[in-house]
Amino acid sequence: KEECNLAEIEAHKKHKQQILDCLKLAAKYYFYNMRSNSRQALLAREYVEKRQLEQATITRFGVGCSLDYSSLPKYLLSKGVSEQVILDSGMAFRNSNGELSDFFAKRLMFPIIDKDGAVIGFSGRLLEKKDLAKYKNTSATPVFNKSEVIFGINLLKKFREERRSKGDYNGIERIIIVEGQIDVMMMHQFGFTTTVACLGTAFTPLHARKLKQFSENVTLLLDGDSAGQKATNKSIDILRRSGINVTVAHLPEGLDPDEFLRTYGKEAMEKLLDGAVEGIKFKIQALAEKYNLSEPSECARFVHESLLVLKGLDSQTEQDSYLPVVHSFSSTPIEVLRMELSSLKDEPKPSADENEIVQPETVKKDGYILADLFILASILNHKAYTKDTDISELEFGDEGLIKCFEYIKNSLDSGIIPTISGLYSAIDVDSFTMLLREVVRYEFLPDPFPELTFASCVLRNKERAIKKQKDEAQQRCSKATTSAEREQQMRRVIELTKKLEENKNELEELSSAYSLKRQGISKQTKKRKENANG
Repeated sequence: KEECNLAEIEAHKKHKQQILDCLKLAAKYYFYNMRSNSRQALLAREYVEKRQLEQATITRFGVGCSLDYSSLPKYLLSKGVSEQVILDSGMAFRNSNGELSDFFAKRLMFPIIDKDGAVIGFSGRLLEKKDLAKYKNTSATPVFNKSEVIFGINLLKKFREERRSKGDYNGIERIIIVEGQIDVMMMHQFGFTTTVACLGTAFTPLHARKLKQFSENVTLLLDGDSAGQKATNKSIDILRRSGINVTVAHLPEGLDPDEFLRTYGKEAMEKLLDGAVEGIKFKIQALAEKYNLSEPSECARFVHESLLVLKGLDSQTEQDSYLPVVHSFSSTPIEVLRMELSSLKDEPKPSADENEIVQPETVKKDGYILADLFILASILNHKAYTKDTDISELEFGDEGLIKCFEYIKNSLDSGIIPTISGLYSAIDVDSFTMLLREVVRYEFLPDPFPELTFASCVLRNKERAIKKQKDEAQQRCSKATTSAEREQQMRRVIELTKKLEENKNELEELSSAYSLKRQGISKQTKKRKENANG
């Protein structure tokens, strides 16, 4: 059975590689089509000239065009690609005559490239007015999932590697997210080379997880006519839950980034981006624009909806920090806002949708490993409760976790805040162990007292190290050839036994403190319910 499974895995890997090879051939074919004398190539060249895209930009993104329905399938077949692979790659479909037809016929073609430089799909734009969708993307294939595709991510990796070659391991300062491929290309053309776009789909946690490998700061650059406030709010929430600092820049009405750059230039865009509003402030600002705040009833609705936004934040400290923003729009006294906020029921955490579900690689984990993951993830996500803890004596057994801790110590010694994007800049995370990959995608569960949890995890780490030292001392004692050496190792065993007992007592004290605090919360909740019920 195991041999059968291995054979299936190898067959699947081989099929995926055949699809990738097919897509690479298609990308090259489309790219060279731009030079042909056909009508479609002429239309494609006229379109990119009209959009003022330079040849260097077209080459950088590998833009091409599809000439007709039959040329690409014939070309791929001539290169030895099977009909089944062509169909499975999403590059063709069977027409009514049973022949292969180009799925993207007569479109301007944008190859979608993953972070490692492999073509995984395409987005095609119509060049003539027809009763068809303006943009068309590759359908789901073994190598293409639109809920995690980021247009331009390969260039993010290239940018990071260029900085790494110059000794800069701090990750990318900021990623800019726009709405379309042409916008990405024009932003790059004007020097904003950390700009990307999601592929015509809702922003998902999978997108956020990929972006966090490169930077902890993201700016959403919204079109001036963007009506998707709900979608923007969801993107802000997803990015924040992923530990990413998010800001929002809004273009003037009727303009997209491409038009704005061609009209006003690079300096105006820099000014716009520098003035980007922090995500939660943007949400509150959008609510203020929604209501007539001079009307008491509408102002009350604004206050209520703003406080609902704040109620969804992780901590009371964070909630309090935004009350002055609500006050600035409503003039409601901050103490009144604070009382209303505390009276609101806790908002349930959003449930995972189909795009949030990621099947984890299974690794058997004991309590020590779980503690290690929490420690390293907390430090890399610069949680406040990690700041005053001495981590110099921590030890890790897994190769990937050791590398991660080395990066953390080196960063702190250099006065640099360790981050996930910085870790990706320093080492090839994907080439190390599964446990390291679990650290970088760690999802923190709701915890009212994370500082106690962190302190407990640090003690668990130390406990394992002391046990290891004690075992080694006992082995040396049993192998000792002289009474003096045996006595020395016995003293060491007694010393370490005492350390273990002290460590155990500290763990028990933390556990008791956690239980008492939980009981305090339960009593407060019960009292609040009793008061609410009158």
